[in-house]
Amino acid sequence: MNRKQLLLCCLCFAGRLLAQDAPPPTSVSIDGLVEQALANNAELKTFEAEVEVARGQRTQAGFFKNPDVSFEVGGREVRDSENILQGNGTTMSISVTQTFEFPGKGTLRKAIANKNIEIAELGLEQFRLALGAQVRLLAYEHLAAITEADAAESVYKQSDDLAEQLGKANNYGARFDIEVRLVQASLVELGAAIKEASERREETRTRINALLGRPQKLPLRISTPFRAPGKSFDENALVFAAQTHNPLLQIRRSELDRAAKEITATRLDIAPDFAIGPFFSRDAAGDTEQNIGASVSATIPVWDWNIGNIHSAQARAAAAEALRVKAERDTESEILSRLRSYELTRRQLSRIPSGILNDIRGASTTANSQYLSGSIGAVLYLDSQSAYLNALRTSQNAVLDAWRALLDLNLLTGGRLDTPSEPKP
Repeated sequence: MNRKQLLLCCLCFAGRLLAQDAPPPTSVSIDGLVEQALANNAELKTFEAEVEVARGQRTQAGFFKNPDVSFEVGGREVRDSENILQGNGTTMSISVTQTFEFPGKGTLRKAIANKNIEIAELGLEQFRLALGAQVRLLAYEHLAAITEADAAESVYKQSDDLAEQLGKANNYGARFDIEVRLVQASLVELGAAIKEASERREETRTRINALLGRPQKLPLRISTPFRAPGKSFDENALVFAAQTHNPLLQIRRSELDRAAKEITATRLDIAPDFAIGPFFSRDAAGDTEQNIGASVSATIPVWDWNIGNIHSAQARAAAAEALRVKAERDTESEILSRLRSYELTRRQLSRIPSGILNDIRGASTTANSQYLSGSIGAVLYLDSQSAYLNALRTSQNAVLDAWRALLDLNLLTGGRLDTPSEPKP
């Protein structure tokens, strides 16, 4: 054995040891997944950074402007009325001025900066709620896809075994041949169902890993049971909670307050700022002349009255008011729509008899033995398999619809529902 072969054997042996020692993926609840997403999601970090940006701007808004220092130096000549040089020398002047804003400008600037912080924090809160809802829904979709894929695999194996037994049977005739072909044809549809469910399982797994900031190939095992939410809600309480705590509504209201302050600040922009400070000058051209005093300067609004900016600020305030009204109407409409959908879905689920899926699954298994004994035909056998998978898929879609409506309601009410969390086993 040469060195290359020896190295290859060592690598293979080490790979087997690592595979044997690798611990199985640990189960995690949906609440645990949400906590990981809120701790590690990359996009969430950008919203947190926006809050820090707004806070930094508020800190900057509280500072005075830096003083201005002016220094001048040059040559100086003194001549009489007949242009006869009387003396020459140097001239020098220095001044320091501090600008003071017109009263109210700094207060408004800080108030607008505070509103920017408030809006950034509300945006962060809204994203956190949306992120949690997205992780929860993906987790339930992942559980549903696993269940559907396993069920389709089980039915496929049963039908495949049946087709193999029928192929070995010494039975001839057109009816038998047609029935065998029908069972074999069902395998094609079952294979497509397995593929579709498996794709949804992998897609939800990778999307959850992406939201959690984990490697895409990392396996996922969820310990939370796949069950429908059981809470009921009062319509008026939901509408009140949405009007009070909905992040988007609060953002629109804060934007309107900010726009009103911006109008006032824009009107106040034309008020003069004052620059005050001492100065010193010295002229030496034969005689020496020194001057010490104070200077005051201010801008005077003559041509520019800031009319254009005032009109723009008023237009932004009108737009903010329109967006606030629209947000309030849309929120109430969405609350009522989601609540109605939630109630209808719960009604649909309540009409599914308890344990019916297990009964249908048992009937599909019984149909296999009954078909082999000749008690039923291929059509009834295939109908029993199809009924089981369709009933499972329909019930799972109803559970997912209930969670979608509930999570939307939780987002619309600013997370003020008692619990969007998983049901207790």
